Amino acid sequence: MMIEGNWLAYVSVVLLLMLFISLYFNVKFSKLLKSHAKNDNVLIKSAYFNPITELPNRANIELVISEHIDRAIRHEQTFLVTVIKIINYHDVEIRSKELADAFMREASDRLLSSIRNEDIVGHITDDGFIIVFNEYLDEVNYNLIISRVKAAFSEAPHIDTKYNVEYNIGIGHAQYPQDGVGVKILIDRATQNALK
Repeated sequence: MMIEGNWLAYVSVVLLLMLFISLYFNVKFSKLLKSHAKNDNVLIKSAYFNPITELPNRANIELVISEHIDRAIRHEQTFLVTVIKIINYHDVEIRSKELADAFMREASDRLLSSIRNEDIVGHITDDGFIIVFNEYLDEVNYNLIISRVKAAFSEAPHIDTKYNVEYNIGIGHAQYPQDGVGVKILIDRATQNALK
């Protein structure tokens, strides 16, 4: 009887010890998985989003436009891309990189408040944004949106700075398939039109 009691106590201690060891390694493994997931998210974010504005970057936007092209082909539709160049970005950047970053963050906020929910804004170059409109946008609605964009950039930025800065923008667009059937050509044509 005594041997059985000792043996049960011994087994209980061993099982309890194994339980604690298992819990320890499960918690450690869980933390490791969370760390890997966080690192993956950081990598994805840096690969597909602009670090200043956190808007989709050029690689991300190229994927979006490619999907739009596929959808436009299936539905025999067209769509527009519009590039907004901040012409005086480099003048602001010369004064201060922090000022230029704040300048672009405010520009992104102004763009986002000017477009429709179904349209996508990307920050594709240091000084440029792109709007990818869905394929059902007609010319009247396009002109309304562009009027809102122009109005949004008509007033000076609300940045706390000793410098006198304002927005000087160029707007250009390209239409699929009339201005090009490839992603790069659509972006390049819209950019060229923004610089005219």
